[in-house]
Amino acid sequence: MACGRCGGWMVRDSFVDLRDDTGRILFEGWRCVNCGEVIDPVVMTHRLDAPHAPYRSQTRDRRTWERLTAA
Repeated sequence: MACGRCGGWMVRDSFVDLRDDTGRILFEGWRCVNCGEVIDPVVMTHRLDAPHAPYRSQTRDRRTWERLTAA
């Protein structure tokens, strides 16, 4: 598997998350040996969900927000 960030080699790894609210401390994922990118099921879920309008391909500055909500 190739890293989406740098194209490096991804290896299967075990991680510990002591601040997880679900009570699940250990989880499995992929880690890039080149840049350190970590991919797990939660990260993949968030990356696959496209942002909802009106944010798609727009900045989130105050002027944009006011213009979009005034319509």
